[in-house]
Amino acid sequence: MTTFALLAAISTSSCAQQAAAPHTTVARAVTLILKTGGSDYWQTVRMGAEAAAKEFNVALKVYEPGAEDDVSGQIGLVRQSLVEGTEAVVLAANDYEALADVIQEADSQQVPVITVDSEVSSPQVRSFIGIDNYKAGRQAGRKLIELIGEFGRIAVMSGGKESRNSQERERGLLDEIAKYHGVQVLKKEYCISDETRCGEHVRNIIAEHKQIDGIVALHAVSSIGVAAEIQALGLAGQVKVISFDSTPENIEFLQEGVIQAAIIQNPFSMGYLGVKHALGALNGSEVPGFVDTGTKVIDQENMFWSDNQKLLFPFVK
Repeated sequence: MTTFALLAAISTSSCAQQAAAPHTTVARAVTLILKTGGSDYWQTVRMGAEAAAKEFNVALKVYEPGAEDDVSGQIGLVRQSLVEGTEAVVLAANDYEALADVIQEADSQQVPVITVDSEVSSPQVRSFIGIDNYKAGRQAGRKLIELIGEFGRIAVMSGGKESRNSQERERGLLDEIAKYHGVQVLKKEYCISDETRCGEHVRNIIAEHKQIDGIVALHAVSSIGVAAEIQALGLAGQVKVISFDSTPENIEFLQEGVIQAAIIQNPFSMGYLGVKHALGALNGSEVPGFVDTGTKVIDQENMFWSDNQKLLFPFVK
């Protein structure tokens, strides 16, 4: 059973039959700490975790810092969960380096930590569940070449400059397009989590260079800002846009042809497997060091396929 197939478990019991984990008569206490709350992506991670908690008799607490750059707030939430007596932590880390010390604190208290979506530079992490961001960047590069050909002028828009996920996606993208000497990278910009800033970057690049053939947006928020500005400038379809993740805005832009392709993750599986492997670690089972939940390239041609609809619209049963 692939990790993408786990999403089908929202409305069926196949997940319980095919992804069994050790059951216990006493509910184990597990804490899920997200990067932030509110977005569909993180609510889908939460939904997967809650499905596993129900299936495997886990008492799940969920915490959400106010923003993705609130690193100190997230560190405080990990410490708070330890004080509250959590037995395991599932963490979507806001920083690759800064969370390492608090994970060491958890490990010293025999509290296993499973990371999802984003890695942490710590040998104490029992398992990382997410995508291979480098490989996803290469996927975006291959799709870009398919759209613009082996000659063109492009820009790259990303999230935080220090974001490990963004760094790896960018590295994969640039390695892939480096094969094509006729493709020129005009600009690389970083939007953090600011749609307006992304739009301004796009507007400035087009004003400076006049012609641009493609833009790859390596982050959900930057994807929205890029697509909105391309539409506002009347360049939909002329400038090929590749986005990451499936926000409602990006799905609409994909349907309208403003975005030509999206690299889609499976956040439901991240949450589900995060809780499942946290419980496995608590029960003394060996858990995999890395679980690749995979990505799919979705475009107008395949976005209405049944499996892809489950990824794009996880809240629709």
